[in-house]
Amino acid sequence: MLTTLLWVLTPLFLGFALYIQNPPILKFVDKGLMILIYFILFIMGLNLSVMENLLAELTSIAGKTVLYIVMILGCNMAFFYIIDKYIPLRVKQTSNYKPSKLELVLNAGKLLGSIILGLILGVFVQRLGLLSHSMMKATADHTGQIALMILLFFVGIQLRSNGISLKAVFLNRYGIILSVALIISSFLGGMLAALMSGADLIQGLAISSGFGWYSLSASVLQKGFGPTVGSIAFFSDLFREFFAFAVIPIMMRRYPLSAIGSGGATSLDFVLPVIQKSGGIRVVPIAISFGFIINIISPILLAFFASLGSAG
Repeated sequence: MLTTLLWVLTPLFLGFALYIQNPPILKFVDKGLMILIYFILFIMGLNLSVMENLLAELTSIAGKTVLYIVMILGCNMAFFYIIDKYIPLRVKQTSNYKPSKLELVLNAGKLLGSIILGLILGVFVQRLGLLSHSMMKATADHTGQIALMILLFFVGIQLRSNGISLKAVFLNRYGIILSVALIISSFLGGMLAALMSGADLIQGLAISSGFGWYSLSASVLQKGFGPTVGSIAFFSDLFREFFAFAVIPIMMRRYPLSAIGSGGATSLDFVLPVIQKSGGIRVVPIAISFGFIINIISPILLAFFASLGSAG
């Protein structure tokens, strides 16, 4: 467990230790992050290609993914609704901003296309006899781990470059409440989905620990549990991002905390512009605090559960 925690957290905190405000460097980090995300998903496709009974496994992944999405997001939104009801936050919706549907579809296509490309390439390489199953898996695992460590290093740089102090993050009342609610409700949803699908509870807890960070959850969990669990985690976490883009503009005025919480880990980056444009500047510190806490906790939980999967 300690080894898994170290290789996940060390690059994250090394990146966070660097305070960089140079625009060209930060632009390079942003572009590098996107390239690494596509590459890690490509590696996940390679890992899928070495699965036995591939077609049956992919069918199983689709059904289980839907179950996890429904249970985890359902529990999340129920908890957030209770918080909105009993600890209300009043905001004035600044606009009816909605992200472009075409842009969302194109982004999803690029991400899914990376996996499909890796899957197709892996199948052809094995059928041509260029690499054996074991060599393919070993190469993909080693390369994927290196790419993930670089990605976490870049994420650490991004977190620090926001200029937000740890004191401001961890003393934000709503940010802390939303973080606790997300973690508890996600665990509840993950365990319910595991029970309903006949899976081990540890797998359910592991899949629910990504909180929307699909590139991290896919890579870490496939290392601990295999490509099936890694794929379920990826698709359920990816769906959270699209769900957040859809509901934030609709819910922000009446249920602002539910709107912010819907994005999970992505509330700090990908969906933050939608949160700001929908709810105004007042909700931004809450989203940053919530997103920052989840971005720190998610790698720890994923590494912990992945180590349990490897031990099992």
